[in-house]
Amino acid sequence: MEFRIHKAEFLKGLRLAQNIADRKSTMPMLANVLLRASAKGQLLVAATDLNVSLSAELTCQSQREGGLTVGAKALHDIVVNLPGDEITLRRADNNWAEISAGKVDYRLVGMPDRDFPKIPDHREVQLQPIDADTLRSMIDKTLFSVCSDETRFHLNGVFFECDGKNARMVSTDGHRLSKVERALPGGPVLTAGVILPKKGVVEIKRALDSAAGTCDLAIKTPYCFVRAGELTLAVKLIESQFPPYEAVIPKANDKVLEVSRPLLADALKRAQLMSSETRGVRLTVGPSSLRVASDNPDLGEVKEEIEATYDGTPLTVGVNPKYVIELLGQVESERVHVELCGELDPLLLRPVGDDGHLGVIMPMRI
Repeated sequence: MEFRIHKAEFLKGLRLAQNIADRKSTMPMLANVLLRASAKGQLLVAATDLNVSLSAELTCQSQREGGLTVGAKALHDIVVNLPGDEITLRRADNNWAEISAGKVDYRLVGMPDRDFPKIPDHREVQLQPIDADTLRSMIDKTLFSVCSDETRFHLNGVFFECDGKNARMVSTDGHRLSKVERALPGGPVLTAGVILPKKGVVEIKRALDSAAGTCDLAIKTPYCFVRAGELTLAVKLIESQFPPYEAVIPKANDKVLEVSRPLLADALKRAQLMSSETRGVRLTVGPSSLRVASDNPDLGEVKEEIEATYDGTPLTVGVNPKYVIELLGQVESERVHVELCGELDPLLLRPVGDDGHLGVIMPMRI
């Protein structure tokens, strides 16, 4: 095998491949990237951890067809630092990879490509074009609140529902919940929701960062396929039951506060400096005002009053400021509604003018 390829073209595949390749696996091959050159001037770059798989079809000048596998991270780091715009890679004896650019020559230990795991074939599914910006935005609004406790695997991903016209994404870690609904014409028609694992969603987002206009999406159990330009991802779905999230969203929060999103976020960041994991931030709502306060016996205390619209009875609730700040960071509206019920009831936060986005924050005892 021997091919020549532009550095920027090669990196399109290697950037995602080195993130997906599993260097901690007991299977050494999973730390490698597959390179397979065809006589048609096409290079296949593939990587997998058996749950998330990448295949990138890149343009190259192929002198000899064939394939091999090499360490994904090592190859990526080498290519990033090579001089010039063009790279030559050839397979030598014993599956060594010889990489050259300009006056620089590398030799990298490789393994035969026949031992590389089979990548799910996206040609076996019907991919449909959808708006890439919409999918990326929905991921941004839910990814941050995915549960990181691996023992609760049914919460280790984003729940996705779609009827072919509208889509919904939901995530929760038990302390907070994020939900977003958007129009998604061309999306898959699902009879039941599916759970996309966190790592897969992260890699989908990375692939979408280079997508212009549209991407292609298909869901065929047990995989979700996303194609963005030359990159195709196959993400294995989590086989579990997502909790009934609608039961978590409060329906009786009749105390509604309207406040500036930037003012609330900044006040919470300042109050967070005096909070701890066990001592949250106190939000006290009163006539036309919101007081944000926090104290720590080892540090000190802070209080700040910001202008707000509220005409209900006074109420004080405790919150983890990190949860609210992260949620506000994904809100596009300049103003938000904070809907309250009692001091030990969940808070409901909605962007003003966006009925398709909401967040639920569980309270802290104060």
